[in-house]
Amino acid sequence: VMTPFSSWGPTDDGRIKPDVVANGFDVYSTGANSNNHYFVMSGTSASSPNVSGSLGLLLQYHKELYGDKPLLSSTIKALVIHTADEAGNNEGPDYQFGWGLMNTLKAVQVMKRNHERGGSHIYELALNQGSQITLQVYSN
Repeated sequence: VMTPFSSWGPTDDGRIKPDVVANGFDVYSTGANSNNHYFVMSGTSASSPNVSGSLGLLLQYHKELYGDKPLLSSTIKALVIHTADEAGNNEGPDYQFGWGLMNTLKAVQVMKRNHERGGSHIYELALNQGSQITLQVYSN
């Protein structure tokens, strides 16, 4: 459910924003008053660390699987978008929930399957001007 203090797109040029959403309401979080200070907070100050921490976990997992080979920012964005859970009343991407609610577990599961199957789920390729890339896809 979208909170009343949330904002959404589209951008002036029509792009869908936000890309994904994350919980930012009544989040139990750490505080700065002492080493054991915890409190409940709401707003982008709660949802942004939720997403940032999740991205950090995904990058760490990638490092565990592949060592120091970096993951492109476009790849991590695509992974998060394509593993997000549908949110809101509209099927597919929309201007309130973007591609959906970030699901870090689903993203990790895709990364794990990709590693186990030798890179058959995630591709980092360069497409040059005038070139084409063909991928074989199988479906049952």
